[in-house]
This record gives sequence, structure tokens and C-alpha cells, in this order.
Amino acid sequence: MKKRTWLSALLAVALLVSMLVVPSASAAGNTAFTDITDPDQANAAEMLRLLGVVNGTGGGAFRPQGTLTRGEFCKMTVEIMGRGDEEPAQRSRTIFTDVSSTHWARGYINLAASITVGGSAGGDGESSTAGTRLIMGVGDGSFQPDRVITCGEAVTILMRVLGYGDGDVAGGLNWYDGYMGLAGSAGLLDKLNLTGASTISRGQAAILFYNLLFAKTKGSDSLYLTGLGCKVEDGGILLDVNATLAGSNTAVKTTTGTYKTDRAGLDENLEGMQGDVVLDKNDKLLAFQPKENITSRAANVAEWAYNEARLTGGETLELPPQTTVYQDGEKKVYEELWQDLKPGTPVTFYYTAEGKVDYLFLRSASASDTAMVARSVPSGNPFTALTKGEGNYQIYKNGMPATVNDIRQYDVATYDSGAKVMNISDLRLTGMYENVYPNTDTPAKIWVMGVELPVLPCAVEDLRNFKIGDTLTLLLTSDGKVAGAVTTAAAKGNAVGYVESITEDGKATVQLLDNVLGEVKGKTSYRKDSATKMMGELVTVSSYKLGQLTLTRLTGGSSSGITGKLDVAARTLGGVALADNVAVYEKVGSSKLQPVKYSQITAVSVPSSKILYASKDYAGRYNVLVLNDVTGDLYTYGFMSKGTMTTPSSMGEIVNSTVIVTTSDKNGETKLELVGGVEVPRNAVGGMVASLNTLQDKNKIAGYVFLKELDGVRRSAFDMKAKTVTTTDMVLPISDSVVCYNKTTKQWFTAEDPMDALNQARAFSDNITIYYDRTPEEGGKVRMVVVQ
Repeated sequence: MKKRTWLSALLAVALLVSMLVVPSASAAGNTAFTDITDPDQANAAEMLRLLGVVNGTGGGAFRPQGTLTRGEFCKMTVEIMGRGDEEPAQRSRTIFTDVSSTHWARGYINLAASITVGGSAGGDGESSTAGTRLIMGVGDGSFQPDRVITCGEAVTILMRVLGYGDGDVAGGLNWYDGYMGLAGSAGLLDKLNLTGASTISRGQAAILFYNLLFAKTKGSDSLYLTGLGCKVEDGGILLDVNATLAGSNTAVKTTTGTYKTDRAGLDENLEGMQGDVVLDKNDKLLAFQPKENITSRAANVAEWAYNEARLTGGETLELPPQTTVYQDGEKKVYEELWQDLKPGTPVTFYYTAEGKVDYLFLRSASASDTAMVARSVPSGNPFTALTKGEGNYQIYKNGMPATVNDIRQYDVATYDSGAKVMNISDLRLTGMYENVYPNTDTPAKIWVMGVELPVLPCAVEDLRNFKIGDTLTLLLTSDGKVAGAVTTAAAKGNAVGYVESITEDGKATVQLLDNVLGEVKGKTSYRKDSATKMMGELVTVSSYKLGQLTLTRLTGGSSSGITGKLDVAARTLGGVALADNVAVYEKVGSSKLQPVKYSQITAVSVPSSKILYASKDYAGRYNVLVLNDVTGDLYTYGFMSKGTMTTPSSMGEIVNSTVIVTTSDKNGETKLELVGGVEVPRNAVGGMVASLNTLQDKNKIAGYVFLKELDGVRRSAFDMKAKTVTTTDMVLPISDSVVCYNKTTKQWFTAEDPMDALNQARAFSDNITIYYDRTPEEGGKVRMVVVQ
């Protein structure tokens, strides 16, 4: 299988020096689209954006999880063929009966239907073969342009784009099997785990089109992208992804030249690598493709010498004085630099095939590695040195737009020169200094409350003032790196989390709410019954003894200082505004704490008794809310029934009651069985939430609810766009995870999107029964639908 994907190469400075062969992988997903988290999809979408194949859904969104219709796929296909300018001339034709003159994709569909591939003509006409149309209808004169496209259909179209027709593929059980097999060999399905019958998301479609660009056309060694006027050239070594070039806002510099680019940005971690540049027809850089099997080594250097470098840990590497060094985008020689290099300078060693050092790449500190701490009460902006004189930058604090007036003492700032954004964080962690690597004089990483934290160069001097066993407060960047350290008298953290697990001997794991630090671990004073009672509880976390945690249970409502109600529409709590990026969490009793979207709160208001915790940011806005059973979305809903389990004990076997919820997911029927003494009425429909507490490896019930029934509902009562059901008494929202059952066939309706399953249920019958948990004012939603 040919290599067609970019190398992610997250070669941050290694804390434990190791030799590695850089593998083939996908590049980090820097993209203009803000809602793509998968790096492969992000990279593919950015490439397609630059080629004019996609432009997102507006507002910087791509909706990678959204589905793609047959009409939308036709448009993308026409655009990637470079024939989009032919589309207007095709709008007046009628080829398919269900593609009306007002359908937005009519021109693209008609154009695709007019393109023929895979044919040939003989000299006497006898050896000629008919071509295959790029797209065809569904056999009855229609095209179904708004139906979600399947992988088999999409792959068939793109293999035809590569020049393959029906005569080139073998038969199979399904009409698309031959094309799917050929596509696998061509690399079209790389990084996709799909069958021909699978529907494809927009993100998966981006990868499919991306693979097409690097596939070879039929009967040729040329990549498809070369037919679009693009080219692949030797790019030498990538030196700077944020270079400057006259007439261009952004450029990429390699040892073979400096290239203009319209990319949202290449990953800085590609710098130093050897590879090829992919250029568009205007010689603008589309991507950088690292070469395979390059051996490199990222290291921390403790001491530089004339002809060697001593690494952290004691190992010494031989460095001939004439060794090439790339620094600040320029080619230099080691003997001219070594006296000015400082310990801890980020460096990557690249090796020849014979295992000798070929060159060194001295990484410029990235935005996240260059940080400053506001050591005193600020007057003006104390972080201007980070910008190196650049103007017109934006300030964000804790992810929110901010001003200079929002900067406080001990805030930490980093600067992204590419985006011209100054990111400020007031994230802090107070605890016991437990461990350090490699030593307290040159700390590269430290441990506090069981959390491993990377140390930035600007924090080294601070940490030298502390020894293992001291209590200190760490000043952290927005991505959890240590930028400074002060005494607890100067500043304190306020870590809040929930007890994810706690053993009978008191060893606890606490999940923090900051979305950065993750888990903290340590010994507590809790034992046996007390430990069990702490499971799932919301706590503040501190550490005053080596290897131990102090957990303080947080109580909800007014007893925790929260007054007034949460006005959902006004986005205020007790009259105080919520931050635009407020993080919302929810739990039910001793259940796992889970993040929820603010939009999931459909109640008119939430009383303070239902708010377990709320914290404010630097501007006095509430930026974190922890709710107690408010949305109802943490429950698993379905048919409820009784069960039993036996538990061995010193008194003999004990029979315990269990409750079973029979429900459905996208793959069919599933069951949730929890331990609890709940009386379940006959034919009950309801929901349960699993506790973190267990009995004989089976979770207990954290909460349960029986649903209210309303029958005789017509399909016309459903507004699928608004996701509501209108009855004679109320308008009920429909849960995004609604489950649907066919009482006649005794089967669940299944689909990737629960709304598609609901439409299947509505299509089957106009005699519908809905089940809901609460009134709309209380945040109730339709949780289950049954048809017959």
C-alpha cells in the first residue's frame, strides 16, 4: 500500500531520550475549520478547502460528524475534477425525475451524469467498448439527491473518476463489491473502516477525497492530483512553518525555497523533517509530506561541549564541529554555536542510514513552550515581550476574549504568533511536591498529587526554591505546563473534582473539572464504608502530605454559597451572568460525572438545590456548573423488568434484586442490568443511571425514573426540525437520544442518528405512543416512542 498521508510527528522534546524511526502517520490537523478534532479528517478537510472542493457550513464549521447526501457528494466530485465552471450550463436539463429545476444540486448532478469514463474505441469499431457513466440513478428514472450516500456508492463514483469503469471490476454479492475491492488496492479506503453499505460522515468523505488525490489514475503512474495542475517536489528540510515572503501573509520555508501558502497552518512539529512539498497550480504550498523511515532523536541536552553533547541522564553524543545545525530557519555549523547554546535547549538529532548524526534541528520555542508569569500586580500588559513588537493581537483569558484590565498577578501567558493571539491562564494547582525528573536543579517534569506535569524553562528557577516534600502552588499554562511556582502563602489553587474510584484501603482517583489536568491520585483517610460513600461525590482536592490527598465533600444549593435560581434563557445564576464558554457537568446521585451541553438544559429554571457546584472566573462570571439530575439525559431508557443475582457471603448465598432496562442503540437491542431494590410495575417503561458503586462487579442503581405514557399521538404532531411533539396539553422536546420500538414486529428501530430511527417509526404507523419523564417546564423530554 502506497504512502499518501502526512506525518503527524509530534516530536516534542523527549524527556526520556530514545532512538526512533519516524513512522508514516497523519499530520496534525491544523485547519481553518474549528470543529474538527480528528487530525486525519482535519488535514484532509484543509487540503480540500485549499483546492476549492469544500468550504464548510459557515462560521468556521465543517460538521465532520454530519452526513453527506448524494447531491452534495456529486458537487464535491465535480469540483475535485476541476469541472465546477461547467455546472451552470447543466441547470436547464432534466435527467432525473426527482431533481427539480429548483434543486440546488441540479447542475452538478446533471453534469456528473453526463460524464463517461472507462470506454475505448477500436479502429474498425468492432473492438470499441462503451464507457460507464460517472453517476447513475436508482433504476426508476430518479436519483434520490437528498438521500444519505453510502460508502459503496461514493467509492464507485471516485473509482470512476480515476478512470475505472464497470468492465474493470469483478462481480460480487453486492453491485459495489468489485469497486470496493479495487478501491482497497488503490489506497482509496486508507484510514477508513467502512463497508459498502455504511453511510459516511462528512469527515470520512474528506478522507476519501484526500486519498483520491494521492491515488494513481488507471493505467498511469501519475497521482490524480497532478491532473489538477498540482505537483510534488523535493522540499528538502522544513525550516519554518511561519515564514514571511513578500506579497504573502503566510509562507513556509524549506531548504529548497520559501513557498506562499493559504493553509490555516502547518504543524510546527514538522519543522526539521525531510520531505516533499505539494504545490497547487499557482505554486502555493498545499502540504508537506515527510519522507518515510527517517531516524531522529529528540533530547534534552544538559551540557554542550565543542565536539559533544551530554544529555539529561548522563549519556554523551559525539558531535563533530562541522555538523550542520538548522536554527531560526538558517543553516549553521555546530562549532560556531556551541558556546552560546543553553542547557535545556530543545533539539532533535537526525541520523544518516549508517547511524551517524546527519544534522541538528534547534527548535524555536513554540507558543506553548514560551511562557511568562505576571510576578507582580500588573500595570498595563506585563506580557508584551512575548509578542516581539507585533501589534493587532487578540487577548484571550481562559478561552474567553479579554483585555489588559483582566490580567492578574500570577497569571500565565503564551503567544501564538501565527494566529496573533495571546492566551492567558489562571490555572493553578496546590499540592505536595512529590517527585521530579531528572533532578531538582534541572527539572523537566514534576509530579504533584499523582499528576505528571511538564516543566517549561521559565519555571526552572522557581522550582529550585523548593524541595521534594514541600507544599507549593504551580502556575500553569492553558495546556497544563508548569510556567512558575510560588508558595501557598502567595497563591493557592482550588482543584475541584469528583471521586471516580476509591478502594477499601483509601486509595482515591479524583477526576478534576478543569479539562486540562485530568486525574489526581493518592492515599486518603477514608476506609471501608466511608470510602464507598465517597464514590461519585464532588470534592475539593488538596495535598499536605507526601502521596496523600485531602478530600472535602462539596454540598449543593445554598449551603455551598449558591443563591438564587439558574435562569436558563437569561443565562444567569442568581442574577449573575454565565460565561459564554461555561462548562456544564451533571451527575445523578453517585453516578459518574459527565459533561453536558448548556442547550441540553430545557427546563425554564433550575433551583439552587439542584446545583452541586458553581465557580466564577476572573470577571465574576460563572464558568463552571455542576448539576444534580437536571437534564435527564444521563439515564438509559427502555422497558424495565426485574431480575436477580446471587452474592456469596459468610452467611451463605444472598439473593439480590436487579433491574433490567431493555433498550436499543444504533446496532440493535441492548440491556442494562443494575443492582437495586426497586419495585418495578408490570410493563413499566423507564430509565436508570449506573452508580460508581458496585456489588459483585455489577453497578448499583444511582437513580431511576418511570416514564409517563401518552398514546394516540399522530405523526403530524412531530416537528422534526424543531425536535418537538405537540399534544393537547403541552409541547415536549424530543431527546437527542430518543429510542423507538415497533410493537408489531417486536424490534427496535436502529440508525446512526436517533432522529432517523424516529422517522422510521413515524413512517411505519400513525398510531404512536410517546413516553416522557417530566413536564416541559421541569426539563422533561420525549425519551421513548412505541408504534404498532
